[in-house]
Amino acid sequence: MSAWVTASLVLLATVVLGWLLPAWAMKWLVPSLESGGPRVTNYRGRSIPTGLGAVWLVWAAGVAVADAAWFYLVLSGGPQPVAAGAVGTAVGIMGPLTLLVPGAFAFGLVDDVFGERAVKGFRGHLAALAHGRLTTGGLKLLGIGSLSLAAGFSAVRQMVPYRGGALEVVSGLAAWACASLVIALAANLVNLTDLRPGRALKVYGLLATIGVGLATWTVWTGGTPDSAPGSPLQLLWVGCLKLSLLALVLGPVVAVWRFDLGERAMLGDAGANAMGALAGFLLAWRSPLWLLAVTAVVLLALNLVSERVSFSKVIERTAFLRWLDGLGRLPSGPPG
Repeated sequence: MSAWVTASLVLLATVVLGWLLPAWAMKWLVPSLESGGPRVTNYRGRSIPTGLGAVWLVWAAGVAVADAAWFYLVLSGGPQPVAAGAVGTAVGIMGPLTLLVPGAFAFGLVDDVFGERAVKGFRGHLAALAHGRLTTGGLKLLGIGSLSLAAGFSAVRQMVPYRGGALEVVSGLAAWACASLVIALAANLVNLTDLRPGRALKVYGLLATIGVGLATWTVWTGGTPDSAPGSPLQLLWVGCLKLSLLALVLGPVVAVWRFDLGERAMLGDAGANAMGALAGFLLAWRSPLWLLAVTAVVLLALNLVSERVSFSKVIERTAFLRWLDGLGRLPSGPPG
């Protein structure tokens, strides 16, 4: 079996695990949530079960299996360097995600179950911490922040020199800091949008698509240390891998789409934080310092604006955003 066939099979197995496993799990889990899970009241006054975000735990388990299979193939001597470099671009990111996604889910779940709704936003949780009180939101802030530091280093480790001059070291540390900020801020931003059915899924889908697109651009332009342009065939192969990566990270969205938009269950902070952290990792992955800085500034601005401006009101006042936000949602009507 050639290296390319082996690489293709690994890639196919990865996408199958990312799509079919979450879809199968949600098909069986949602009826259980509806029959006996914890419930909250949604924006229309309907009593909706939570726990839909568990799809990200199922997805992370599948990713862990694919990651283990990939390393087994590498250790056993295949695929060959050209295929290994291409597949590693798509599959090699899985290791950090097996910690980041479940970790963000866990901290979000604590806030879902024990959260104090009277304290909101960065200012509220930081003010409580300044007065010696750690809220569940503050715990989530610290926890996801720590996870983001670890994942941020993984995202830019090729750009953090182990040896080099002072300027290279400072540049590497700046890239690490910006990548960590991007991951943490994206996790919070997606959570802020989870106020209407399907909205957080759409925002995550947009951010994930941008992240994969930026990664493809940096590979094609040689924008990362190990991604100098190769032959047209190699570039085509990398492009196909990036599309497959996009399919992989959108698998959970497909699995829960009809349940979230149909108001059968809610993602909760656990699900929104998990997929937001994943979106942030994709945005930060192997990006050059200037792009990391721009992304971090944009995400920080959106997070700060949310402290004073209601995203829901902005969407309602903007025709295109209102149309996009309502796509797939149940028609308006009295609470049920």
